[in-house]
Amino acid sequence: MTPEHGRQLGLVLNRARQRRKAFTLVELLVVIGIIAVLIGILLPALGRARESANAIKCSSNLRTIGQGLAMYVAENKQTFPAAYIYEGMQINGNIQTPDAAINGYVHWSSFLYGTKNKRDPSIFRSSYGWEAFQCPSIEKGGLPPTNTTPENLDAGQSNDNGANVVDQQALRLAYTVNEAIMPRNKFVKAFQGDTKHPYQYVRAGRIKKSGETILATEWNQDWRIVSDDGRSNPGTTVSKSHRPVHGFKALGSTEVNLEKIDPDPFGRPTLVKVTIDNIAEEAVVGGAQQESRLDWVGRNHGKRKTGFVQGPTTPKPKWDMRTTNFLYVDGHVETKNLKETIVPFQWGDDCWSLTQPSGLVP
Repeated sequence: MTPEHGRQLGLVLNRARQRRKAFTLVELLVVIGIIAVLIGILLPALGRARESANAIKCSSNLRTIGQGLAMYVAENKQTFPAAYIYEGMQINGNIQTPDAAINGYVHWSSFLYGTKNKRDPSIFRSSYGWEAFQCPSIEKGGLPPTNTTPENLDAGQSNDNGANVVDQQALRLAYTVNEAIMPRNKFVKAFQGDTKHPYQYVRAGRIKKSGETILATEWNQDWRIVSDDGRSNPGTTVSKSHRPVHGFKALGSTEVNLEKIDPDPFGRPTLVKVTIDNIAEEAVVGGAQQESRLDWVGRNHGKRKTGFVQGPTTPKPKWDMRTTNFLYVDGHVETKNLKETIVPFQWGDDCWSLTQPSGLVP
């Protein structure tokens, strides 16, 4: 082989080595395909891990709220706070004023923020310091107050009591309380013309099954559901996030406002416990009329599974509800679906917040 032949052979081998350093189009497509398959496998797992972390964070925040409520009870003669009152509330004999929330609502969350600064109006216009009242599984961390700042209103929402009114409440609220334990702002009979059963404050000692009775839980993610007519009226504009929820209804009717329930001959409200049949599998705007205030409770964690089971004649839908965090009176938190709080019933052996309970029909 001549030197020239050797030089040419070297050039050929060098070009071959250079070609081997690059991917061919087929090799590149194979690599891209493998990456796509791996992403398809990993993304659902990552999504489940993220949601699991959100549920744990949500549970931790709810447990913190339970600690705050326990401190409040310890500092206030073993008595739970009201779910809300009207700003400026006064009771003189049988007269309660004001008869509307013209200056906004004073919400239970404001009682836990700190006594020194809780009347400083600036804290209700900022999210700073309210992190424990939020859940990362809910858009924006929680629902807006019934009356809030213009920039905090959600699309389609308007203040219930005027544009200049701001409630004393967490700017974004992911949690609500049990009305059977924490009363509404209706402490006098005939208040607002339709209060048949006034509310009262509840002492902790009245709740004997503290480890089996729910104290607080999460909101439904849609503020439009959290309204008296939110399911049946898609045009509703008022969020009712200042209100509590409960597991009772009127005997023989769909009335769920406890103070309005007609009394029995002894003057007691004729209450019945909500059943599984009264709970919407997935409360949606524009759906059927609400049968239970538990429609307002969230279904915020996990994946909802759907399928069909054989009915008497044709297949019918089968639903598995998403789970939610529930805080119990003794301070522990459980993650379960809403129906698991109905059987066995965990919303109270009675509605202690009413002045005349014990009308509960078995």
